[in-house]
Amino acid sequence: MKTLWTNGSIFTMQSEDSMVEAVLIEKGKIIQIGSKEELLPHADKIISLEGAAMYPGFVDSHIHLIGHGEKLSYLDLSSFTSIEKIMAEVCKKVTPGQWYITEGWNDNQLIDGRFLNKNDLDVIQESPIVLKRICRHVLVANSRAMEIAGITEDTPSPIGGRIGKDEDGRLNGLFFDEAQQLITSHIPPVTSEYLAKVIRLSIEDLHKKGFTGVHTEDMSYYGPYEIPLKAYREVVEDQFKVHLLRHHLVFEQMQEEMSNEFLEFGAMKIFVDGSLGGRTALLSEDYSDKSGTSGVAVHTEEKLGQLVQIARAHNECIAVHVIGDKATELILDKIEKYPAPKGKKDRLIHVNVLRADLIERMHKLPIVLDIQPIFVPSDFPWVKERLGEERMEWAYAWKSLLRAGFECSGGSDSPVESADPFVAIDAAVNNRWNPSQSISIFQALSLYTTGSAKAIGKEFQRGKIAQGFDADFTILNEPLNVDNIQQVFVSKTVVNGKIVYERKI
Repeated sequence: MKTLWTNGSIFTMQSEDSMVEAVLIEKGKIIQIGSKEELLPHADKIISLEGAAMYPGFVDSHIHLIGHGEKLSYLDLSSFTSIEKIMAEVCKKVTPGQWYITEGWNDNQLIDGRFLNKNDLDVIQESPIVLKRICRHVLVANSRAMEIAGITEDTPSPIGGRIGKDEDGRLNGLFFDEAQQLITSHIPPVTSEYLAKVIRLSIEDLHKKGFTGVHTEDMSYYGPYEIPLKAYREVVEDQFKVHLLRHHLVFEQMQEEMSNEFLEFGAMKIFVDGSLGGRTALLSEDYSDKSGTSGVAVHTEEKLGQLVQIARAHNECIAVHVIGDKATELILDKIEKYPAPKGKKDRLIHVNVLRADLIERMHKLPIVLDIQPIFVPSDFPWVKERLGEERMEWAYAWKSLLRAGFECSGGSDSPVESADPFVAIDAAVNNRWNPSQSISIFQALSLYTTGSAKAIGKEFQRGKIAQGFDADFTILNEPLNVDNIQQVFVSKTVVNGKIVYERKI
């Protein structure tokens, strides 16, 4: 059956001003676009947009889908402004003797002006408690959790991580980057049934936000990769498109797993550094607000090279977490030595802090930059103190990167940040914190449409309203402009030609 969508503003994203009157679809594909008069005779069914605005389906190119679902169902610490309030609420949730894990605390908005530590958490002594920082690169554990994990003051910090200690050399309960696994490896594993419930909750919420798909990486945090993968296979059918990056720890194990149109497997995911908030993002010079600290390298250079070679041996690209300029420098060294497979592009995720010489090197490589505009309102103004004025020229430089001709995709990094695309688009277009880096509505929308498609090599299949492309649409009550971004709402979300969400008025 051929269905005609018409009677609204249809933005194809093929160019900035490209619009059509009607879209004809069949079997999940766009078979023709054009005028209503031209296409009406071919339609078996007509759906009126009733004046609404249709865009290609929004895709979040960097989200933790399971983590997003968990955030919807647990105590979210990101809104709290004091350690006292955090612990008061945590105490209400704890079951005596059982592990309690949640996340979201942000020292940059706490009136206490510091990280949490084990002394704060030790008001609870019977239960092991783990509270992850909003960036997910730092956690704090209470004494009971460290006791179960066998952590003592003599436990060495692992490569790529650090066990926190106070000025007297005593454990303070903080674990940075790879050191977090010393604690998290002792948390009882979840079941695929639990994860299936969380994935359903997450997808339902993302439908409401206008998303038709996501790129996520969840394969090494919930026990053997088969556990989360079983949950994904159970839940993801024909109403959402999930592109799964494969963490380097499970990349080779997953080579025999078969993709389909709605659940597909992509690049090897590698972490090179941590976060600016936790001062573990790897910088080429010390943090401006903490002399002697320049961040954490998750891997040795030798190990980093080995990982890239493994990906290349399987004819695959890499998707790399790099926030600091030194982290980007390290991975560029490896990409230049071990180039991406012909026809594929590597992905650099975040690229918050760059340098002019890195920009020049990046121009010569087949890469996509996966950026998160929503980081700007979260990280400013404190990030200026972290970096200093001299490093700000190529920090959070979205407009400069686009102007330089880089292909960019856009994501939220939820649950680290809000998954609301309009908050992110507003941060990108109406950049109150870094106005010189404000981008246009079209550029911002491109991050979630054409950009997300390019990041996974699907630019001739997704991200535009064009003949032969997937019939995935995000329909808003009115066209986006610079003044209404946070007032618009999603009227319908369409995946594979089917309405998967419709706002009830």
